[in-house]
Amino acid sequence: MSERSGFSSFFAGFLAGAVAGAIATILYAPNSGEETRAAIKGKKEEIIGKANISVDDAYKQAETAAREARDRFETLASTTRKRAEDITRKGQVILEEQISNFKKSASEPASEPEAEEILMPKEEAEESEPETPEQESETPAEE
Repeated sequence: MSERSGFSSFFAGFLAGAVAGAIATILYAPNSGEETRAAIKGKKEEIIGKANISVDDAYKQAETAAREARDRFETLASTTRKRAEDITRKGQVILEEQISNFKKSASEPASEPEAEEILMPKEEAEESEPETPEQESETPAEE
């Protein structure tokens, strides 16, 4: 904290010395008061003129930057809009294909599985069928 107060007191002293030096220079100048006032007025107008030119330049640069930013934005917006339209079109095509595939599969007659097939696949059903009496008589026990 003391560093800040030290710097601020130094800066205040520096400004006071600069003002005092400027006043002393004006009072002890070899020119008359009128000539000195005219010189100060001329310098003031010169500084104001340079400041106005700088402000005008800054304004022109800001306008140019704004125009470039607007052009970039419009280009980006146009590109984004085109890509969104392409994606929408592709999505619509895919949706229409899926709808037509669904309609085709819905219109084709579906074969209904037999009750045994639902409960047990054909291969397992054939293996597990009980032997009929005719099959039993053909067993080797008859020999």
